[in-house]
Amino acid sequence: MTPDRLTSDPAAPVLFEGCFGWLHSAAGRRGVVLCAPYGSEALATHRPWRGFAQALAAAGLPVLRFDYPGTGNSAGDEDDPARLEAWLDGIRAAAAHLRAVAGVEEVALVGLRLGGLLAAAAARRAAADALVLLSPSPPGRAFLQELRAVALLADRPAGAPPAVGPEGIDSAGFRLTLETAEALRGLDLARLTEAPAPRVLILDRPEGRAAAVAERFRALGSAVEEAPFPDHARLMTSVQNAASDCSAFARTAAWLSSDLPPAGTALTAHPPEPRLRLAGAVERPLRFGAGAGLFGILCEPDTATPAGRPAVLLLNSGATPHSGTGRMSVRLARRLAARGIASLRMDLGGLGDSASKPRRRDGLIYCRDMVEDAQAGLGALAAAGHGAAVAVGLCAGAAVALRVALADPRVVGLALVNPGRFALGDGVTQEEAIGSAVKPAAAYLPRLTEPAVWRAILRQDRKASRVARGLSERAARRLRIGAGRLRAGLTGRGYARDDVLHAFQALADRGVRTLMVHSAGDVTLGELEAQAGTDGGRLRRMGGLWMERLAGADHSLMERAARERFADLLDELLDRIGTGAADALRGRGPGPPEGTGALRVNHATGNSPA
Repeated sequence: MTPDRLTSDPAAPVLFEGCFGWLHSAAGRRGVVLCAPYGSEALATHRPWRGFAQALAAAGLPVLRFDYPGTGNSAGDEDDPARLEAWLDGIRAAAAHLRAVAGVEEVALVGLRLGGLLAAAAARRAAADALVLLSPSPPGRAFLQELRAVALLADRPAGAPPAVGPEGIDSAGFRLTLETAEALRGLDLARLTEAPAPRVLILDRPEGRAAAVAERFRALGSAVEEAPFPDHARLMTSVQNAASDCSAFARTAAWLSSDLPPAGTALTAHPPEPRLRLAGAVERPLRFGAGAGLFGILCEPDTATPAGRPAVLLLNSGATPHSGTGRMSVRLARRLAARGIASLRMDLGGLGDSASKPRRRDGLIYCRDMVEDAQAGLGALAAAGHGAAVAVGLCAGAAVALRVALADPRVVGLALVNPGRFALGDGVTQEEAIGSAVKPAAAYLPRLTEPAVWRAILRQDRKASRVARGLSERAARRLRIGAGRLRAGLTGRGYARDDVLHAFQALADRGVRTLMVHSAGDVTLGELEAQAGTDGGRLRRMGGLWMERLAGADHSLMERAARERFADLLDELLDRIGTGAADALRGRGPGPPEGTGALRVNHATGNSPA
């Protein structure tokens, strides 16, 4: 199948003072620095934020959006000291970089949620000419209260450490240390003693607290405009559903583009290819694929890679951008580089920083054309000198990893984490994928011992009927898969599209080694059970594949201990593959590793397998 052509984004990746960013060129003399929200809110708004930058540039405003130090693709870590000061200085550096490379005479800072608080706090050191606060967190203590409440109310796996503890606040895979929390607690925009900028626009949600801030800014001499932010909830809802047609973004673009200084000449020559040098690693952004519409970060060791060692292709987890939930992909990539292994963390079409696909909305997962995107990632690795690769995917990314392994012999290993499905189609939202998930029998059978459940089923109670429907759907699916296998055996005409046993057997026959990891009790175990039996029995008996359970882990591996345990398992997979990847690529790889038939249950704390 010929892949749909993606439209390349004219924005250029840039690097300044250890911060990674994107420069969206325009001819205007007023530039804009976008200050993103924090943590899971930054992931949820990543795609709309990118679209906002594109719209501002189309209105004649050069734009720089960037990752704060220790976040996204920037250098550093969230546990590093003095994070607040580093974030504020990062905003200053962004404004200075925009002035230097785009030749703008004015710079406006636009901040969303925590980014609004940071933008206002950094406005004077950045010499901002204008400031836009979108649903800001005026006092830092209010932001901390919200973050703490979200962390405490979130479902956590059994055995996971408390969300709020001596290490700080752990929320959706991100950690705010106690030091950073205390520094943020001291920020209060209503107590500023100097006007942050001559002109200020504040767009706040109905329950926001920005009215006092507006009055304070007026008292300090700023010209302040206020308006509602009706799209706040829709914008922040999820990575998959975040609104791209946000009215607050349109209002901001109109406000910033009014009374523009006379336009100059738009930047036409992109800056030199940026390279971020880290301890043990060098990172550089890549544009590749049809129309150079796909994006990824190539992370390579700062010394030569051992010959024959495969690289690692890190695919999106669901619709999350290439940095990963809790920055998981960034951490994995830099850890791998320290071991001498290159990697590419990439965005598939319509996700993260890759271009949209024609005739398909952004944010969809389980799309069959993503196989071609992943193959383009393999091509980018090959062009960098890494001809063989291990494909790594979580959730929907696992399905893409499996399918690209079947389609491309350059894949010599697989690491699949909580695969929700094993087949691809026209694409679904995350909510649709969750709604159609096949739950394990253990989720239903205990309920059937309760007489009240049977009585409810007989009177067609809605909740109880879902139990019966779930069981009938499971049975029908197992029958369909079984019939397909029988038909294939009798006719030799192949298997059902979503029957994975023959797929894994084909990979094992080719010498591909596969690691399949499930969080203990994860809903995706139902799909595994439907395909291979309880605990994946048929797959456990297959050579070249071994399976793990992670205790104390959630679906997206937001817990640090779970992420670290998976990183150890990936190291083990790479060690099993060793430096024989070149032979495996030619179909002469070594046999399956010893003991691959055993199912082990590993505790996220790193205990020995049970």
